This record gives sequence, structure tokens and C-alpha cells, in this order.
Amino acid sequence: MTRRHRIGALAIAVSVAAGCEAIGAGRVTGQQVCDRPWELEETLRLGSPDGEDALTYVRDLATRPDGSIYLLQSWDPIRVFRSDGRPAGMIGRQGEGPGEWALPLRHAGWLGDTLWVSHRLGTQFLSADGEEIRRVSFRIRLPAEGSHLSPGRPLPDGTFLPSRSVNEDAGLFLKAGRAALRRVSASGEIVDTLAMVERHLGPYALEHETDRYGWGVMTSHPLGPWSGESWLPVAATPDGAAVVLIGKVREEGEDASFDLLQIRFDGDTLLHRTVPYKLRPITRAEASLQRERMADQLARGGSPWDTSNPERKRRIGRELITFPEHYPPVRRIVAGGDGSMWLLREAWPDPADIWEIYGEDGELEGSVRIEGPADHDDWDPRLRILRASRTEVWATTLGEFGVPYVHRYRVDRNCR
Repeated sequence: MTRRHRIGALAIAVSVAAGCEAIGAGRVTGQQVCDRPWELEETLRLGSPDGEDALTYVRDLATRPDGSIYLLQSWDPIRVFRSDGRPAGMIGRQGEGPGEWALPLRHAGWLGDTLWVSHRLGTQFLSADGEEIRRVSFRIRLPAEGSHLSPGRPLPDGTFLPSRSVNEDAGLFLKAGRAALRRVSASGEIVDTLAMVERHLGPYALEHETDRYGWGVMTSHPLGPWSGESWLPVAATPDGAAVVLIGKVREEGEDASFDLLQIRFDGDTLLHRTVPYKLRPITRAEASLQRERMADQLARGGSPWDTSNPERKRRIGRELITFPEHYPPVRRIVAGGDGSMWLLREAWPDPADIWEIYGEDGELEGSVRIEGPADHDDWDPRLRILRASRTEVWATTLGEFGVPYVHRYRVDRNCR
């Protein structure tokens, strides 16, 4: 069964194939699909081409215990909506004063009745009406990784999953086959390392040339898994109690598999499940298409002072990027608010996205199929999920002329 939602010129077909599995000792061994697929039913839509509810690019979403909806936008104030979707004002603004932020916000959430928001340099704690309660700001320099850490997502014990920024030595971080996901204190000290996160594409594409101010032009691999916490493909649970990540990937023909991990913020491993998958080769034509897109991206990019010849940068982009033999098995991770884990699989270049939903024990419970054009490029999600559970999904789309919308869906998981 398929339900279509049309937003201007954008049509999204949503269907879900639900299933239950026979689980071996630590390994998924098969799937039986239910007769009746799950359905996503839209129950709320926020946004419009103009007017009081018009939005800019929405980076994150946080729902208050009373049902109010807080939307983080790139440079604009936080938009607030009542639970029924009626606009309820804005809080904060760009600036340096209390309740203001000098950089685009990245993440948001609620700790009791306190709203926290994070950006590249710090984390601020606000009341529901936007009054600043406190601010945490520091910088931990990591010269060996070509980056530094600052406060990011607050955890229940008062520590943080840090935000990462790369510097002119970004290649030290982007080329590493593994990178550390750390926990830091509110005073700016590294508490421990939660996990060493695998980088499954090998060396990322980098341009080592510099502009006249000495800054390098850098870009990551277009097929790289989405970077969540600390520039790593890791998803934190909404309550900050654990993180979800992909461990070892084994490309062994018919026995290809990846490890699905959930690690509690104190370092205990809650889940380690091996999931089989089918290898998807990267064809020469697909690699050529992505190579040209990389060339165009570099030709358009760079700082305003970069006077490099665009055609020269385009040539560098074509020459730098390399591709593995197969697509990485997981493109994006969303940690559900109810303990579920949502994995966006390697569907490109098929005309659909496949989200697989796993339970707390690592068993595959269902899958969501999203049809329609990608958000930006082919490898980007067609439906960018911000929050998810077995009963409700919050996501964003772009309509005609790039108008952003936020949707709430009810998940129907019943089988006949």
C-alpha cells in the first residue's frame, strides 16, 4: 500500500514493509514480511511559501513536554509552534549577548524544563521563553587530529558529547581510518573515549592547495555516511543516555555484514549485533557522475578571497576523489526516542530510500520506503528524518522553489 504526499512539485511515496526475524546467536538470519505494510500518515505540516509560518532551513527539532515544537534554523531565531501547529513566536537571535548566538545552531533538546542549544563554539541553556540560564564554552585543541572540540550535546551526568571543528590540518582527521568519540566535562577536560568510530570509505577527498591566506580548500567524500556527533557518523539517543553507531564492516561476498552498536554514555556496550547485507558495487558510470559533482563543488567553493582558477579546481576535484569497490552499507542513523534504531541503507541510485528499523535487541522490525527526488543530490535523503519512534516520525522536505516544510507522521505498524 502506498500513500502519497505532494508538496508543490515534490511527490513522496511512503510505504513500509514490516517484518519479524529468526535471530541466531548475535546474528540476524532471515526476515518474514507481514502481509500488511506499515503506513506513515501525515498528521501535521509546518511551513509555507510566505506568511507567519514560513521557515528557513531547519537543522533540528525539539518538542517540549507540553507538546510545543521548537525548530532550529540556520541563522534565524528559533521558531516556536503550539502542539496543534499554530505559530507561537520566536526566541533568540544572532548576536553576542545573553540568549543570542554568534554561529548557526546545530542541535537542540530538553533537559526537564530547560531547552539546550549548541553551536560550533558552545552550548547554551534557555528557559522556554528564551531567557538564557547559563552558557558553557571552551576549546580543546587536538593538533594530531587537525581539529578541536567544544561543548556539544549535554549528557544526563553533566558531561558533553562534544562538537568538533576542523582547522587547516583537517586532512589529519578526514584521512584517519578511525576517529575517537569522546566525552568531555563542562570545564573543558576530556573525560574518556566512548568508542573508536570506523571510517569505512578510507581517505576522504581533500584539496591540499591553499589560498593566499594559507587556508586549505577541503571537502569530504560525497558518499560518506552522514556526520552526526563530533563530525562522526554517530547518533545520540534523545535523552543522551547512549549513542548508536556502525562498527566493523565485512565485505565478504555473500557473507557481507556490518556490526550495529549501541553504547551507553558511561562506556557500557548495550548492543553488539551483526547484520548481514548484500554488497552493492559502485559502477563506473556512478563514480563518474559523483566525480563530476565533486569537481563542480570545488569549482564553486572556497573562500571569497580564493582566486584559484575554477577550471583548475575542477580538474583537481576530478583527480583527487577515489571510490571504494562497494557502497557503504549505512548512509544515516537516527536513534529513536523509544529505543528503536533507524538506518538509512545503501539504496542509491535506486529511485527510493530504504529506512530499516531495528529494536533494542538488534532485531529488524520493519522498513520504510521513501520515493521521490532527493533533498539536494542523489545521495542525500529524500525524507530527512529528525526524530523517530515506532509510533511517530518528524521529518523535513523541500517543496517548490526550495521551500522547507516540517512534517509529523503517525506510524501504523499493524499487520493483517
